[in-house]
Amino acid sequence: MHDEEIEPVEPIQPPSTLGKLTNQQILLGRKHDPIEVLKIYTADEWEQFVREWAENLRERYAEVRRASGAGDKGRDVIGYVGAVNSGGPWDNFQCKHYDHALYPSDIWKELAKLCYYTFQKKYSVPRAYYFAAPQGVGPEVLGLLENAENLRSGLITNWEKGNLLTISKKEIRLEQELREYVVAFDFGIVKDLPPSTIIEEHRQTRFFAARFGGGLVRLPPDKADVPVEIAKHESRYVEQLLQAYGDHISSLFAAPADLQAHPKLKKHFDRQRTHFYLAELLRNFTRDNIPEDGCFERLQESIYDGVIDTAEGDYADGFERLKKTIEVARAIQIDSHPLKECLEGYHRSGVCHQLANTNRLTWVP
Repeated sequence: MHDEEIEPVEPIQPPSTLGKLTNQQILLGRKHDPIEVLKIYTADEWEQFVREWAENLRERYAEVRRASGAGDKGRDVIGYVGAVNSGGPWDNFQCKHYDHALYPSDIWKELAKLCYYTFQKKYSVPRAYYFAAPQGVGPEVLGLLENAENLRSGLITNWEKGNLLTISKKEIRLEQELREYVVAFDFGIVKDLPPSTIIEEHRQTRFFAARFGGGLVRLPPDKADVPVEIAKHESRYVEQLLQAYGDHISSLFAAPADLQAHPKLKKHFDRQRTHFYLAELLRNFTRDNIPEDGCFERLQESIYDGVIDTAEGDYADGFERLKKTIEVARAIQIDSHPLKECLEGYHRSGVCHQLANTNRLTWVP
């Protein structure tokens, strides 16, 4: 028996990381490139993703509709430049989710539908017709899209072979007037939509972080334009502040101007108004950046639940109740809310004033 040489076993190398590991990396693992994530979507998820992207293009489209499913007539996501029933220009996004970049065989049937249904006047010819696929188009399709005449001749050749398009169990043949229509059709409207383009523009939507992680794409404003005059929508919490100040010094403040003789109270008042407006900006930011109905209201409820016992306690005056309630609000642990990473102390103060503005919190019972 001969001794065999055994190669030394190399030690397992740790995964490559950038700097120290974070809690998110431990919980969620390595973050994947969005393009790789798109490849594992279902066809339905892919269409929804394209619709989310298109709906954010407000400078291009007045309305975006998803028309996929039985009877869609070759239209998946539609971007209308004007109102749906205006008869104006529109763009079509044909969503194809395959495990490969699109081959010519993947597009002929869709182009046949485009020609047939516009020939039948089921809908008008779109301004642009895009193929949207998570792996893009292959070199052969790209070559066809670069030359409209090659696209036309390729469609005609494949259609004349037969069995390309069947509608209501009837084969649609390329004959007579339909053939003349295809020969004259402007195939220059047919284009491809690279997945990288969709991803970068989708990054600006409120859906991006929820789909791909990585935190919020942008942060809420940290400065607020506070109007000199008290606006109608803030009148109740301002009234409550004045009551709290009056309760504190046993005086009556009928209007904010009455605080001029009390510099400390005036500074406090100005800070609270700033905090209220920053919380209002956070409310708008949440609506525009997080795809969850009632997300900001959930934050308000968390703060309300955390401070209500404090607010209902016994105090020497309303000003002390106000200050103690805000102090507790700033200390509440909020771990499961999407706004956690951008929630500042002034937002928490502002939320207290939002709650006072609707009488859910009261400083002077």
